[in-house]
Amino acid sequence: MIIEKMKTIQVQKQVQDLSKTLRPYADEWVALSQRSNRVVSSGRDLVKVVEEAHRKGEKHPIVTRVPKNYGNYVLGF
Repeated sequence: MIIEKMKTIQVQKQVQDLSKTLRPYADEWVALSQRSNRVVSSGRDLVKVVEEAHRKGEKHPIVTRVPKNYGNYVLGF
């Protein structure tokens, strides 16, 4: 399974306000580009979201589930 093949990578810790970026994706999985924090894929099926991100050239996307009731949401990585 694709999730089992994902490797843990070490990244510099950063805190960014992604509220405007993630707000349209409430109650969905989102894959973000590591380089630009842009959304490369989204949807309700985690595996499909990751597969699409890989097809778009993202080897190690940042994947998160956006809460249904989106408020203040901090994604630390």
